[in-house]
Amino acid sequence: MANFDPFAAILLVTQFIILLTFHEWGHAKSADMLGDSTARDEGRMSLNPGVHIDMIGTILLPLFASFFGGAFFGWAKPVPVNPYNLRNPRRDLMLIAAAGPFMNIVLTFVILGVLKLLIAFTPFNPAESVLHVEINKQLIRMGLISIFLAAFNMLPLFPLDGFSVVRGLLPEHLARGFEKLMPYGMPILMCLIFLPSLLGVPNYVFGFLSEASYTIFNLIAKIVGLR
Repeated sequence: MANFDPFAAILLVTQFIILLTFHEWGHAKSADMLGDSTARDEGRMSLNPGVHIDMIGTILLPLFASFFGGAFFGWAKPVPVNPYNLRNPRRDLMLIAAAGPFMNIVLTFVILGVLKLLIAFTPFNPAESVLHVEINKQLIRMGLISIFLAAFNMLPLFPLDGFSVVRGLLPEHLARGFEKLMPYGMPILMCLIFLPSLLGVPNYVFGFLSEASYTIFNLIAKIVGLR
C-alpha cells in the first residue's frame, strides 16, 4: 500500500478499457463482414466503450488489482455471434476470434506510429520535458498492454480467442475432440493466473507471454522507426 496511487490506477484501467473496446469492435466488425449482423443489430459494433463494459470484469477487478497489486485480469462483454448466419461457420468463427488480437496488434502499430510522428515532426522530446517523459511512458505502456492482451487472448483455452483459432485450424475430427476441453478452460485459466502467486512460485506462462509480447513490441517499434 506504500505505492498506492489512485490516479495511476485509474489511468491504467482507462487504457485497458480503450484497448478492450477496439478488441471487441474487431470481433463485431469481422462478424458483420462475414455475414452475421447480430453484434451490429445489438449495438455492439461500436467504439463506444460503454457498450462493451462488464462492470466486474472491465472495471472492478482491474481497479482492485491496480489499487492493491496482484494479477491484473479482466474482460469485456463477449460479442454475440450467431454461427448460423455465417457463410462458412467453422472458418468464419476462427477469423472472428482472431480479429480481436489482430486489432490489438494494429493498435500497437498506431500508438507507436503516433509516438514516432510526435518525435519526428513536433518539438516533442522526452529527454527535455517531464510532461513529454510521461506522455512517452504512457504511450509505450499502452502499446505493450495491447500486445500482451493479444498474446494472452491467443492462449488455446476456452473462452479465450485462441481456443476458437486452434479449433478452426484443426481437422474436423480433431476439432470435435478439442471441443470436449471447453468445460475445463476457465478452471485451467484461473489456475494459470492465480495459483503461482498463491504458491509463491514463478508464473512461467505469464513469463513466456511477457517475453513474447516484448519481442513483438520491439519488432513493431523497429518497423515504425523507433529503434
